[in-house]
Amino acid sequence: MFRDCYHFCTTALRDNVLCRDKEDYIRLWNCIVIYAIKYDIKILCICLMSNHFHILLLAGPKQIASLFRMVKIQYGRYMKEKYGQSTTKGLDYKLFAVNSRKAFCQEVAYILRNAYKARISNPVSYPWSSALIYFTNLQRAGRKVSEMTIREIASTLNTREKLPENLMVSPSGVILPESFIDVAFVEKMFGGSPVMFFDFLKKWNLEDIVDGTHGEEVSEAYSDDEVIVGIRDICREEFGGQDPKYMDQKTLGRLTRKVFSRYGASRSQLLRLLPVDDFLLDRVL
Repeated sequence: MFRDCYHFCTTALRDNVLCRDKEDYIRLWNCIVIYAIKYDIKILCICLMSNHFHILLLAGPKQIASLFRMVKIQYGRYMKEKYGQSTTKGLDYKLFAVNSRKAFCQEVAYILRNAYKARISNPVSYPWSSALIYFTNLQRAGRKVSEMTIREIASTLNTREKLPENLMVSPSGVILPESFIDVAFVEKMFGGSPVMFFDFLKKWNLEDIVDGTHGEEVSEAYSDDEVIVGIRDICREEFGGQDPKYMDQKTLGRLTRKVFSRYGASRSQLLRLLPVDDFLLDRVL
């Protein structure tokens, strides 16, 4: 049941934000959902904050790396078009394995409590999380993807990816979480008890408990050895066999982008395996 269950958390941006207004939140939310579908990732819980986001999901690390890579690229392009700069530069993520029912319930509550922890909102009234859909039988107005034309999907969701026909889109263009989250599965983990669910949400020391259990995050999707082989292949195929140590900054930047794109390598992994520094990574990712 918990073989591939992870708490996915992006690093919190210190000097910038991912979402400045409602349009940004909608675009980031939909981007995450669309690429989760593309890579066959099941989202069980989600919460977006202005400078980071959390997802509880069922998937393998390599699928998750692909999701992160595409969200970072596509949402980064949107931000650059709108604001003149991509605020996804420097963004990275951590994975924490979930190995028991108790841990599952704690992670769900931890994720949904983010708005409360930030003193922004009560968890169930915060619009950019899935908190409202559990134990409520929520049915909101929206249109199924099957009822929308290809042009409407492209203009509303900014994608041409194939989407499930029963996916629901709200009048404001948000993919409704009740149409892509397995609500029944989550409720079952809480014993089918709304009392248990809300008790977890109200647990005053939950953050201390969960932070204490996280320990070391799950390692990167691809091992250092695998990425090293990949770097050699890319250098041979596209850079005439040139050694990264002797590349100029422009060429090294191109190589770095290709390694990130192909392997979803984390920032720390790129720093370990390529002769790059933080300044170069900030420019190319």
